[in-house]
Amino acid sequence: MRQLRFSFFFLLWTLLLPVAVQARIIVGLSSVNIAFLPVYVTQEKGFFKEEGLEVLLVMFNAGATNLQALIGGDVQIMGSAFVETIGGRAAGVDIRNFWGICNLMPFQLYSQPNFKSMKEAKGKRFAISRFGSLTDYLTRATLHHFGIDPKEVTVLQIGSTPARFAALSAGGVDASVVWFPVTEIAKAQGYTKLFDLKEIFPEWPYETFAARESWLVKEKAQVVKFLRAYQKGVRYTRENRDEALRAIRKYVKMDPAYAPAGYAQYRESFPVDGKIAEKAIPVVIEQEFETGRIKRKISLDELIDRSFMNTLGGK
Repeated sequence: MRQLRFSFFFLLWTLLLPVAVQARIIVGLSSVNIAFLPVYVTQEKGFFKEEGLEVLLVMFNAGATNLQALIGGDVQIMGSAFVETIGGRAAGVDIRNFWGICNLMPFQLYSQPNFKSMKEAKGKRFAISRFGSLTDYLTRATLHHFGIDPKEVTVLQIGSTPARFAALSAGGVDASVVWFPVTEIAKAQGYTKLFDLKEIFPEWPYETFAARESWLVKEKAQVVKFLRAYQKGVRYTRENRDEALRAIRKYVKMDPAYAPAGYAQYRESFPVDGKIAEKAIPVVIEQEFETGRIKRKISLDELIDRSFMNTLGGK
């Protein structure tokens, strides 16, 4: 009887072991975006599971919403534009960027065909996703670049890139910041390319992984596993074009005709070593402080945790 009882509990322990060792991490992604392609591939190929992780990807329509979910504890890791983390950190949230996802400036400002120049911008309606989001910042940065006070235009919260382009197509707004493949669609349909944001920010840390500092310290071992799996996904994405194109079609829902060009544009922007293109960040912090959107200046060391890049970057 004793041996039978032991065998029963050993069998029960064996059955429950996979559940016990598997850690669950909820990752919020701030948009459905080709910039997150290695995240999709890592999930699709089961690399997270190989590290004993159950990773749930949750899609948001704006970085500001994703940030609120992180602050509230609904997600543990935020995949988003670093701009959104500046506001959070300056407001006292212990958020830090700890790994680069995509270093690329893909944004262009498109307008109605009769809106030919930024000299005509005053009084026009500009679409963004949400206040405090990356599109909000880039729209204001473009206006400042041309010497225009954002108060002289109307800024409307519309939502995701497809929603903003739909508003542009319907005549509900005069201009919007968009990215690939909407840039190609807008060009083909005769809309005006007012400005390419690469002219202001040739180096840009487009998307990063960020988390609360307290969580990064507490769950360091899980973060290492997460990044180890993700590195494998980045390498696989860069080396397996056909698999990457399948992931684009499945997760981004992109027209198959545009997928190859999108892959070619983004492929080199995915850093295997997690490096974050930091050059533009102090400029953004300075501008956000000068406009009063953040109440104190923050340093790069406050905003970025380089320990995981230093540990795993060369591997």
